Amino acid sequence: MSDLQTSIDQRTYSDNIPHPRAPLAQNFFKADPNLDYLLQRYLPASMHEWARQQLSWLGAQVAGPIDERADYTDREGKPRLRKYNRLGEDISEIITNEGYKETVAEVYGAGIVSYLYQDIPELGRKAPYSYSFFMGYLVSQSEPGFYCPVTLSMSAAYLIDRYGSEEQKEQYLTGLTSRDRTRLYEGATWLTERQGGSDVGANLTVAEPVAGRQGVYRLTGEKFFASNAGAFVATVLARIDEEKPGTKGLGLFLVPWIKPDNERNHIQVRRLKDKLGVNAVPSAEILLNGAEGYLIGEPENGFKYMAEALNLSRICNAIASIGIMRRAFYEARYYAEQRRAFGNPIDQYPMVKEMLVSLLLDTEVSTGAVFDMIAVYDRLQSNSASKEDNALARLLIPLLKYRTGEEAVESTHTAIEIHGGNGYIEEYVTPRLLRDAQVLTVWEGTSNILALDILRVMQKESSHEEFSRLLQERVAGWKHAFSQPYTELIRTELAILEENIAYLMQQTHDYVTYKLKTLADHMVDLYILSCIVSEAEDQVTREGNARKYILAKLYAEKHFPSQEKRGIQADSMLDVQFFTQLMEYQSVSVEEWAQQSAIVPTR
Repeated sequence: MSDLQTSIDQRTYSDNIPHPRAPLAQNFFKADPNLDYLLQRYLPASMHEWARQQLSWLGAQVAGPIDERADYTDREGKPRLRKYNRLGEDISEIITNEGYKETVAEVYGAGIVSYLYQDIPELGRKAPYSYSFFMGYLVSQSEPGFYCPVTLSMSAAYLIDRYGSEEQKEQYLTGLTSRDRTRLYEGATWLTERQGGSDVGANLTVAEPVAGRQGVYRLTGEKFFASNAGAFVATVLARIDEEKPGTKGLGLFLVPWIKPDNERNHIQVRRLKDKLGVNAVPSAEILLNGAEGYLIGEPENGFKYMAEALNLSRICNAIASIGIMRRAFYEARYYAEQRRAFGNPIDQYPMVKEMLVSLLLDTEVSTGAVFDMIAVYDRLQSNSASKEDNALARLLIPLLKYRTGEEAVESTHTAIEIHGGNGYIEEYVTPRLLRDAQVLTVWEGTSNILALDILRVMQKESSHEEFSRLLQERVAGWKHAFSQPYTELIRTELAILEENIAYLMQQTHDYVTYKLKTLADHMVDLYILSCIVSEAEDQVTREGNARKYILAKLYAEKHFPSQEKRGIQADSMLDVQFFTQLMEYQSVSVEEWAQQSAIVPTR
């Protein structure tokens, strides 16, 4: 055997190419200092210690067994349809694998839905939505496909709790909010039909009242993209008044798979969809053949109710996006640390450092902005919000759903590029992340639909005025010298934004819609910048740590760039200079940042 052959044979797989299943972290919560920071920022102080313990347990689960089950489900254990029983009767049973069922039991058992409605035993209080969304952020790093059923169960519970009768709450809300796997009901929301898609007003499913049974209807029609198709209870839109066009004629109904008399409802699954990604969630074409449904709330308000649940689902969509972004960053960072090329680990090269910091930047600033928006949503749910908060939430939710969905796709693409050819191989998680991310730009409204919703809330509720007021008040409250350049930048950009909005409101509808996404990008850029600067000021004030100001400057350079010399002669290379501090969440002293930014650190 030649010396060369001996040398090759003595190498191990891990000498140069990181193993696709190598543990990049034993615990996704403990590996994420920014998540602990946000926990302190947005949860009540009385919850901090308990939440850390719970999220630490979940962080270990999603980094270990839940991730392993997700990989199996995606590649070998997809849901399947058992259409008929031995007698040839249509039973439309959806079967999921045992590992997936274990994930269902663990995550619901940890209170991801339950604690929104029931007191936490150790604390004697319910959890705010922000806590449930912290859980969802961790779950989505391993199994965003399963977070879809969680989202739908959460939405169904929301609708029944808000608008259902006491009988409906007793019969169905109890199961939807259970932590006991033997009593748990999963939920679904079925909107989409073949002929309309996002145009819900085109829905043709009809609801006919059952004589002598108040509030009971028979639903007939098709739901073309019904996610979590095997859920025990679905909330369904159906046309209750055929004389009222569009969404005005739609009522909202609770449709259980098994009726209260223990008979199967008249629901059939035509087929399961063969999807690009999120294979954990069974998505189906559903036929309602006179299925028994129970009216929720007022008959004329069905779409209004569902629109409220849609806002909740859009927040969940943003949570799934930032979870995938975080996992993409994890994978890229670990791989770049281990992979050697041209004599060095590839994370030693400036181009790779720039890519890794870009992944971190988008993830950290968007995560902070999403939870800042959730703070507004929590006020709405606790009835402590103002009318202005409602208008603001209806603007911020579609803005951040839009931005984070796009970023999730871009982040997974970048992670694959950092891996090179290995990133394209299914043994690595990166292909699944990319496939799963694609749906996040489609679920709960595409970018065009979101832009139209943004326009609608601006026209009807003047939400852009509340947006401007929020940012003006926010920058006026900044005191640290490091924040002052961003005060000037945001005020200047807000003036441009307000001028552009005033101009657009005078133009034709076609021109307005043509420019809507450009306007939305400007708004969300400003909002995210205001969030990261607020975090930076908070952290430097409390801890003397200026690290987040680096992110603020990088974000401003990326989204509000100087055009001088195309940026070639003006770039500061902060991402390379502070690479280790950013990657390792190391503290950056006030003096160090003052020297770099040429700002005197006075207050």
